[in-house]
Amino acid sequence: WLPVYTSKIADFWKEAQILSSLHHPNVVSFYGVVRDGPDGSLATVTEFMVNGSLKQFLRKKDRTIDRRKRVILAMDAAFGMEYLHGKNIVHFDLKCENLLVNMRDPQRPICKIGDLGLSKVKQHTLVSGGVRGTLPWMAPELLSGKSDMVSEKIDVYSFGIVMWELLTGDDPYSDMRAAEIIGGIVNNSLRPQIPSWCDPEWKSLMEGSWAGEPAQRPSFTEISQRLRKMAAAMNVK
Repeated sequence: WLPVYTSKIADFWKEAQILSSLHHPNVVSFYGVVRDGPDGSLATVTEFMVNGSLKQFLRKKDRTIDRRKRVILAMDAAFGMEYLHGKNIVHFDLKCENLLVNMRDPQRPICKIGDLGLSKVKQHTLVSGGVRGTLPWMAPELLSGKSDMVSEKIDVYSFGIVMWELLTGDDPYSDMRAAEIIGGIVNNSLRPQIPSWCDPEWKSLMEGSWAGEPAQRPSFTEISQRLRKMAAAMNVK
């Protein structure tokens, strides 16, 4: 629900317009808008995902998830992001909290991209605007203050952190203060610690995704292909 502020309302309708144009099995479906909520607030009506966010699910499951499910969920998220980037939409707030899941079929869990509230439509090659997102998932170029023009590769950086969340079930940098996190990300000396038992393909894709230089990060098309190969090696349909 959104309390009514004029600029917020304009943003809200813009978001509703974007959402209504999206149709992909790995992006949460948008059904419409409720205009007369409590105190005149507005709300979007979207598809219900039975297990809530991936973050909630990881918390309930003692933060561990087997390799097969992990690859499937990451693959779904990558497919959804590949579609959004194909539509020139940059999410800006990709994290496990904004990935929604249905885990009822243990053979084939489903993951969808949710919460496009901060998303922006990319004009030409760069996305203009101020800093937005959630600190541990924010790419160095968003935090450095050098430029307010960033590319869709900020979502790829966030995806690297999402892969780490899926791997460990932990919150990134949970024992650090904001200023330390910002400094560490900006000078590329800080990334989450990768456990020794992490499989090499996962590690390589994760590290590539959170590379300091945007140009060194893979596209979501490449990420999808690499995750597909991992899934094929495990006979995942």
